[in-house]
Parts: sequence; C-alpha cells; structure tokens
Amino acid sequence: MRPFSRDEFAIAIICALTLEAEAVEELFDETYDRFGALYKKQPGDDNAYINGRVGDHNVVLCYMPGMGKGNAASVASSMKISYKRIQVALVVGICGGAPFPLSGREIFLGDVIISDAVIEYDFGRQYAGGFERKTGVKDTLGRPNREIRSKLAGLKAKRSLIDLQAKMLRHMQAIQKSQPDWHHPSSADDVLFEASYQHKHHDITASPKCCCFAATPDEICKEALDTSCTHLGCDKDHIRRRRHGTENYNPVIHIGTVASADTVMKSGEHRDRLIKSEHVIGFEMEGAGIWDNISCIIIKGVCDYADSHKNKEWQAYAAATGAATAKAFLEYWEPMVVEDS
Repeated sequence: MRPFSRDEFAIAIICALTLEAEAVEELFDETYDRFGALYKKQPGDDNAYINGRVGDHNVVLCYMPGMGKGNAASVASSMKISYKRIQVALVVGICGGAPFPLSGREIFLGDVIISDAVIEYDFGRQYAGGFERKTGVKDTLGRPNREIRSKLAGLKAKRSLIDLQAKMLRHMQAIQKSQPDWHHPSSADDVLFEASYQHKHHDITASPKCCCFAATPDEICKEALDTSCTHLGCDKDHIRRRRHGTENYNPVIHIGTVASADTVMKSGEHRDRLIKSEHVIGFEMEGAGIWDNISCIIIKGVCDYADSHKNKEWQAYAAATGAATAKAFLEYWEPMVVEDS
C-alpha cells in the first residue's frame, strides 16, 4: 500500500549522475510520486525526489545537482529536513576500480564495490615534497553504525556473497530487458595499461608543439584526453591485463574501503599508491560528503580503472550493475517499523 507521508520512507538512494538514477528507476517495482507532486517537501529543501517501492521497501530516490563531496553533503543535509526517518542512504552509481587490491581478488570493469569504510584522500596538507593526508581521529570519517557493520560482515561470508551475486544477476536480467543500453560491452574493451603508461600523444612528428611532449611528463593535451585509446594509438605492448572477448563473464561484488575525493582519479601510479597505503578497492566522489550526515553505504559499478585511459564505454553497464546490487542488498535489509509518535 502506498505510504501516507514522508515519515514512512526509511531508505534513501542518492545518485550523482542522471545515468545512475535512470538505472535505479528501472528497478523500481512501483513509482508513487515524481518531484513532490504527492509528498511535497519542507521549505529549505532544494532536492529533487522520486518516491517509489523497491521490493518491500519504500524508497526515496534523490537526484544530485552535480558530482562531488560538496554537492553530496548539501543534498544529505537537505534530505534530513524533509525525510526525518531515513535509516540508511545508498549512494549508488559508477566508480573507478582498483584492479589489483591487496585482498588478491582482481577487480574488472562491471564489477561492483560496496563500502565498509571510506577515506577522504584529498583531505590533508600540500607540502613542497608532496601531499600528506590527515589521518588523526578528529580528521577521519567514523565507522558505519552497528547495523550496517553487522550486515556487511555477514555478506562477506562466502555463501552470503554468492547469494547476493545471484540476486544481483537476476535484477540485471530484468534491467537489460528494458533496453539495450544496459548490456555488457565487449570484454575485449576491458583493457588495463601499465600504471606508468599515460594516455597521451606519443608520436612527436605528428604533433611537435603538443604539450604531451613537454618536459613535465604529466602534461596531457585536451585532444588526447577526449580521444579513445584506439584512435590515439596507445601501445598494446604496455597492456598489463586484458580480457578475452569470448569470455563469459558475470560481475563480481567486492566489499572494502572506498576512497572518496572532489577530484576524479586519473593517475594509475597515484591509484596504486593509495591501494597499497590505504587498502582501497575503489574511487568515487560523493560518499564522504554523505557519510557524516546520514548513515550510508556506497554501492557502485566499476566503469574504469581510475587511470588516464578511462572513458565512458562501460558507464551504462556499470550503472546497471550498481543499481542491481543495491536492489539485491535491500532484500537483506529490514527497516525498523515506523510508529506514529
């Protein structure tokens, strides 16, 4: 039965990109309201909401006005004005993946990461010799609440994770029936280059004045950034790992620490340093902004390897795997019964 008021919504889903929210909406079992026609919102709340049902849960889906921790924090603060009984927010969408996490279980494009901890890797001090992240107790994000920690600990168990992945695949099949945009790209396009090999022009005779050939090795021109590896001619001899196009591959779910920042991670070497020092499995831009405002879990599909070779080829599929995993996760979540005061 459709809820009578906003107080009957205990689950929030927050998406930074329209593509991410569209994938989530595809998995709604019922839509109650669009942009406040029925449930309205409190003065001072500038968010845009879609209300509906996902399985047994009344869910409010929030569209963010843009990416980043600042937008995320603002959205979470405003949400608390109108939706006072939200128990958990799922930050759902796409992210960069750590191809070789310290767990030893490789991550591929289309896989899904779920956060059990979040670090802000751009919060600290910039010195002449480099950046130092603040790690003091007062400077770091706290642990998830006990209910979230217990649920994630249970899902890490082998049998539970297999069951979660089976549910996710079932929801993936449902979303892929709706339109072809959500289908798996060619596995041959899942290519990981060496961390030090940059996505830039390499033939100086073709572009002698291009900044790609400047003395500073990290300089890359905009044309190169907007060009695919195929058209740019990235050297296949520098490929560290690639998937065979004939492989029958189902996405895998990984649970661990997620790195969050206001900048897009596009450096393979910086990525690998954070993997080693912080044991992270993925990189995104919104989780840290929501973490201190609402109890939350990041659930995102891997669309690139957080290096300079990233492109948009896998974004739709990754958005679908993230949304499907979020719906699968909610099958294990039992919201507290909301009683009238």
